[in-house]
Amino acid sequence: MSESNFWVLLRNSLKLKMYRVENRVMKGMPDIHYIKNGKSGWVELKYLPQWPVKRMAVGLMKNQSFWLKQYNEENGRCWVMIRIGRDYIALVDGKDAPRLYERPSKKDFLDLVYWSKKGNMKQSDWDELVNVIAS
Repeated sequence: MSESNFWVLLRNSLKLKMYRVENRVMKGMPDIHYIKNGKSGWVELKYLPQWPVKRMAVGLMKNQSFWLKQYNEENGRCWVMIRIGRDYIALVDGKDAPRLYERPSKKDFLDLVYWSKKGNMKQSDWDELVNVIAS
């Protein structure tokens, strides 16, 4: 799997209107814009093939962290969604992007996680994730 495959999985599984955004002008802008029932926001996708051994280096760049933090400060909804291997998905609130950028320990990473699911996702899990994202 890759980040691109992760996007395909989300597009086919989440009952949200989503737009994949490739912006080469605005550095740091997240990968996906979504809207559901008038609630909209942004999601930055990250994929790790396996759990890191020591620090949670998810690949979040400084400009991405800054963008998410500032967007959140303006009361915009934004998230970092991380898939690790094929059996774990985590959602981290955009306000916590600077802490995620600092490559926290696994314990501190798990403290940052707003929502997660270990194992195979069922449709009820996807529906729960939509409710969290679009709340």
